[in-house]
Amino acid sequence: MRGAFDTEFDRLLDRARELLGVGDDALLAEANTAVNQALTLRPDSVDGWLLKCQVASATADDISALAAAEMAHHRAPARAETLYWRGAVLGDLGRHRESLRSIEAAFRVLTDDDHWMLEDLYYEKTMVLEALGLHEAAVATCESGLAMCPGSALLRAALVPAERARVRSSLKVLRGGQT
Repeated sequence: MRGAFDTEFDRLLDRARELLGVGDDALLAEANTAVNQALTLRPDSVDGWLLKCQVASATADDISALAAAEMAHHRAPARAETLYWRGAVLGDLGRHRESLRSIEAAFRVLTDDDHWMLEDLYYEKTMVLEALGLHEAAVATCESGLAMCPGSALLRAALVPAERARVRSSLKVLRGGQT
């Protein structure tokens, strides 16, 4: 019977991923139901909790997204993806210092299998640094990301506002604190 649970679990996660991937908000409730059913079968599944986090995030339910990210992180604290999602949701909640710590921890535990998430990690770190007013660090992070992911339109787009903020910040200093 264990095999039937695994098959049903995988089917439910695949269904939730498929519905989430469509990008239609009307399907998110069904994706949420599928991932909840999957987690009923395997409540210790890190992948299930990560998917639950993504579905909750897509519905702008940041509190549920954080709870799911914490469940995944508790089960796999040294997995880059759990640290990434935890950091992203903490950033969405305005908890930028905690977010930055989680994202930096994700960078430290990256494996060769995790390189698919590099672009997103650099982007999230850039956005958090921007939110903290650390414009020089944000630009440097974005530039490092572009060195690793040279084709990234996402990082190129993030670089422009980060550079503008850095220039504004340096002009403010030059003008004696006046804007």
